[in-house]
Amino acid sequence: MAVRVALPSPRGADSIRLDMIAHLASRVAAGRPDRGPRSSVMVLAPGAVLACLVLAPMPAAAEFGNIRRVFSGTAYTLEQGELAVGIFSPLQYGLLDRLTVSTHPILDLLLTPNVALRFKAVDRSRVAVGIGASYMQSFLSGPGRGVPGTVSAFPTVSLPFTDTVALSLQGGYTLDIDPVRHGVLYGANLGWLVGPADLLWVAVQGRYRFGPGAERPTVMVSYTHAWYQVRLSVGIAVGRFPTQVGAQATDILDFPVYPVIDVWWLL
Repeated sequence: MAVRVALPSPRGADSIRLDMIAHLASRVAAGRPDRGPRSSVMVLAPGAVLACLVLAPMPAAAEFGNIRRVFSGTAYTLEQGELAVGIFSPLQYGLLDRLTVSTHPILDLLLTPNVALRFKAVDRSRVAVGIGASYMQSFLSGPGRGVPGTVSAFPTVSLPFTDTVALSLQGGYTLDIDPVRHGVLYGANLGWLVGPADLLWVAVQGRYRFGPGAERPTVMVSYTHAWYQVRLSVGIAVGRFPTQVGAQATDILDFPVYPVIDVWWLL
């Protein structure tokens, strides 16, 4: 039996989406027909990329400077014209100073269209409120196997206690597309600038679906170092990460721990 293990890189950013992504990856893999080794690779690739879809915290200057410039996983947004792109991270673009749009090009190429929007509705010195919405659906399952996907909408409230420490809270509605299931998203993260170029990030996120009940929440701890226009993030995520092991599409194992690592740029 061939063993193929993907090591996705869930990072502390749009933390509300990690459990949705892991859940969608398992449904895509479980729903595909057995097509031998080639099918195994095709299932593994989107599963790994889906689990990498959570964005890393990304500031806009040579150093972090201010916790309000950490925009992923918070209520804050990119400035107009800013573009963020990474090895595993989705592509993000500031359409306006208060509106950021993101998509993962690799997922789009793998027949999994996805898009997310975040609008900063309130921006005060001690509180910021963002409204987020996302769509993701996979067409990899094959004829008659369904097209699993997720649509969500949720607000994010960020509370900067100082210029170096902020707490963000998220919660909202989620809809599984096929089969149709309703649910609630929840999440929280704490960012701490321990130095001008060093960020510690702790996040927890989960989901409750009406009927099946609560899913296992995910906890992530990461450290990010900033160079000019370049960010490196390392850490660990604990939760549920389905990965295909073997030649058959149904050979799925739930790994409880995954490494966190990524490099990205802000242009």
